[in-house]
Amino acid sequence: MPLPSSDTTPPRNALTTAATWCAIAMGFSLPISTAASNILLVAVVVLFALSADYKRKFQAVVSNPVAMACAAFCTLTLLGCLYGRGNPADKLHYLGKYLTLLAVPLLVPLFAERAARIRALFSFCAAMLLTLGLSFLIRFGWLPAFLKPLMATPNPLVHVPDAVVFKLSITHGFLMAFTAFLLAIGARQTESLRARWTLAVLAALAAYNVLFMVIGRTGYVVLAALCVYFLFRRFGRRGIVLAAIGVLLVAAASYQWSESFRQRAGEVVAEGRAWKQGRGDPTSIGLRFDYYSNTLSIVRDRPLFGVGIGGFEQAYGERIKGTGMAPSNNPHNQYLLIAAQLGLLGLACLLWLYAQVWRGAGRLDPPFGEIARGLLLAIVIGNLFNSFMLDFTERTFFAWLSGVLFAGWSSRNIQCA
Repeated sequence: MPLPSSDTTPPRNALTTAATWCAIAMGFSLPISTAASNILLVAVVVLFALSADYKRKFQAVVSNPVAMACAAFCTLTLLGCLYGRGNPADKLHYLGKYLTLLAVPLLVPLFAERAARIRALFSFCAAMLLTLGLSFLIRFGWLPAFLKPLMATPNPLVHVPDAVVFKLSITHGFLMAFTAFLLAIGARQTESLRARWTLAVLAALAAYNVLFMVIGRTGYVVLAALCVYFLFRRFGRRGIVLAAIGVLLVAAASYQWSESFRQRAGEVVAEGRAWKQGRGDPTSIGLRFDYYSNTLSIVRDRPLFGVGIGGFEQAYGERIKGTGMAPSNNPHNQYLLIAAQLGLLGLACLLWLYAQVWRGAGRLDPPFGEIARGLLLAIVIGNLFNSFMLDFTERTFFAWLSGVLFAGWSSRNIQCA
């Protein structure tokens, strides 16, 4: 079935349509299967290359500041492979992950039609609602035996329920928090009262899942930030006050009635107080503090250009030599990792990319602009506690959804040209 066309969009050949459908299907596969997502991404690349119409595709990319900012960052990472420490295998390891951002200029020409962008969002939400349903089955012990292989391996260090499926707790919580935000936007946009209440209830269930059923602390913070942003968009400055009160009440309720939330919040306080620099701490928070302090030292030693792509693990090993601290190839903070690898120049390029996303979202038609800014907030916050550009699902999700959403900007610019 071909995608519907309109008088304002260019004609599509069969290969372009097939590439678009594969890209839409990625929305369903990303929360569920890494293998399927990789297969679909390869299919998109091949079909994109074979579908011709290169002039229109080139115009769609070069007219889009977000796509060009992604290309610029990827170019900088390529240059970062030409100097510094690290063997070729390490350089290729990091480079391959950062080049995932090239999916943005790849996808922008494929989603010129609003119908395709809507279908992509529906595809992702369908996968997350499936995940939500299975998570509730796990939580209440109703999951059939033949589906139990879908459950993620539990963390032996955490002694509370963790009802995750397909992905581990950080990824599950992050995606589910964003799903709650998407469903809330859908509830506000729809004109049907029945659909509005249905979407609102599903958004509440997704938020409940993050706070009461999953141990991923990143999801807690992302959900709170998206709640503040959603209410700000709805009520202006009053929304910030309402959100602050709501977040405090929900946090208090979660601390009172959610064993996982109470334990994970308590661990942050206790482990943070117990940490001492240079001692080496095996706890989750202690390890992160070690990563942060040692990585900052690497940045101070090479502030402008860093140690090069692939040089972080070696530089970190030299930094902790003789201390008894654990080695690492990932400081669990994307900003520190980029600053260590590419220096302050690389960090500035990444922040410039994010600035282009925020600025460009303001020029998108509703609800795509609000969704794009919500996506950026989620990624920016998640990167404070994780290196999401090293994690397949998070980095590919950011690139995929950015390509889907910002295709509307390119489409409009080409029509006006």
